[in-house]
Amino acid sequence: MNKILVTVDFSANSRKTIRFAIQLASQSKSEIIFYHMVSMMVPTSNATWDYIYYAQFQEKEVLRSKDRLVKLIKEVYTSKLPSGVKYTCVCKSGNDISGQIVSYAKKHRINFICVGARGTGVMAKLFGTVASHLITNSPIPVFVIPKNYRLKPITDLCYASDMENLENEIKNVLELSASLKASVKVLHFDYEIGLKENQNKLTKIAQKYETKEVTFHYKKLNTLYPLNDHLRKVLALFKPSLVVLFTKQNRRWFDRLLLSSQSTDFSFTTKVPLLIYRKQN
Repeated sequence: MNKILVTVDFSANSRKTIRFAIQLASQSKSEIIFYHMVSMMVPTSNATWDYIYYAQFQEKEVLRSKDRLVKLIKEVYTSKLPSGVKYTCVCKSGNDISGQIVSYAKKHRINFICVGARGTGVMAKLFGTVASHLITNSPIPVFVIPKNYRLKPITDLCYASDMENLENEIKNVLELSASLKASVKVLHFDYEIGLKENQNKLTKIAQKYETKEVTFHYKKLNTLYPLNDHLRKVLALFKPSLVVLFTKQNRRWFDRLLLSSQSTDFSFTTKVPLLIYRKQN
């Protein structure tokens, strides 16, 4: 059984992140750990009583936040959500939030991390600081849930690929899609899509993996427009339940995808949840 670590910061988007995680867990038969970090300043004084008081205060804050977390999950987990999902609530204290999330996830063999997006600008503003750090540094795949997510079954995945490491990456995508009983659209943009040699290569790749549930879609990349504009248009047509990306399939490709436009209107990320894998070196 997979384990999903869901970060909860009690923001408005936390509720949507929780709902997505419950839907995901119900379809994939996974267990959820709802995780909240209490960020506290450590006293700088050397006085003994400062540390004693701090330890007591810290313990009370963790317990209070744990109660709040349990209450929130019970409020969100209504009859509208799938039943039977096993979950636990965990509350920890510290300052390096993203670092401690990854550390906890590694220690407890978490398969996926789920975090809410904030969404107003480039990278940190786009995803939120914690989400940005997790996307950049987490060896564990990260779901990023948009602030206007609406609960629905996960029925189809759109895997955007540069085709450079498809054989290894698609295994992860197909494993997930099988657990969700979801279809997969593999999406690739290319400047030289019209060249016969390139067409033959892409056709052979598609023939190797295509099934009734897995289809390949090749689109010509126009140099006049940033890559994220191309992706946004295709996603508006496909309307997938989830977009899958790999951050180091080609780092420059990923940077172009998210950061190439001078506009901060990354509307596709505000409508569709993302699953971001970090490719192993």
